Amino acid sequence: MQTVTASPAPSNDARWSSSGMGRREAIGQWQDWAARTIAPIDVSVRDIDRFVAGWRSYGLGDLRFLHLLAPAQRVIHRGTGSSGQAAPSIQLVYARRGALRTQIGRRNFTIGPGEFVLLDNTRFYQMDMDSAHEAIDLMMPRIWVEHWLPDPDQLLGRPLSTRTGWGAPLGSLLEAMARHIDDSPLMRPLLAERVGALLTLAAETGDRAASGLGGGLADRILRRIERDFADPDLAPQPVADALGISKRYLQALLAARGTSFVQELGRVRLERACDLLAESGLPVAEIAFRCGFLDPGYFARQFRRRFGATPRDWRTQR
Repeated sequence: MQTVTASPAPSNDARWSSSGMGRREAIGQWQDWAARTIAPIDVSVRDIDRFVAGWRSYGLGDLRFLHLLAPAQRVIHRGTGSSGQAAPSIQLVYARRGALRTQIGRRNFTIGPGEFVLLDNTRFYQMDMDSAHEAIDLMMPRIWVEHWLPDPDQLLGRPLSTRTGWGAPLGSLLEAMARHIDDSPLMRPLLAERVGALLTLAAETGDRAASGLGGGLADRILRRIERDFADPDLAPQPVADALGISKRYLQALLAARGTSFVQELGRVRLERACDLLAESGLPVAEIAFRCGFLDPGYFARQFRRRFGATPRDWRTQR
């Protein structure tokens, strides 16, 4: 790969261009670099004959700043899973030119010029770019992001604007770095600190938008529990997957309501058990099974803890 390190820039700065290379060779290097540097991704170039691309890469303390001039292409990120990545990371993808059509789970949205999105590098996503585009890709360790955003899951996969409100200062900084990072008057780690502080401000707008959406999601979670309480395998992760959110975000939504998935599931199951005890002559063990409890003994203990009597005593007292 033709890599040029700018002197006197830090040794981990680098850049690459397809200029002067054969198309096949350039595309191969572009795909290999993306898969090794950004994430384990598959890149499919749409128009081989018109392929033109380039990138610049800069170290910003714990972060890596990538400035991409990219062709029309499809990017499929498989998720890192247990692939050996040193630590979970989050990408801030900012569109300068061109639209980035994105799919995460069952959700589809577009990142337009002047917008950015946070993506979890441990999860699947797909991006389609129908024309040449320019973007900034800021690679951030998750532990670093959590210093600035205590609950980044609340904002993952949700487009935010850098043209209005508190997103504007972050957009200005990203634009300034794209143009002048080589001669920045600040040391690189200080630039990273500025990014973190402005990301916190930009997230304020996102938090307000997400809170409205989050209220609806919390209602959907509670309705799912009400509907499927009898399923002994009902658990937070599959419910979160069905809603296209993380398990952590699901827990945060319910915590904001002063409850949890386990508390709500236990409450619904025990209340339904009370109804069956009062309305039917079914054996206690059968009622336990119908309410999602695989162990009648555990059911009896939970019932007594909640209502102060065993299921049989409670039925007798009614």
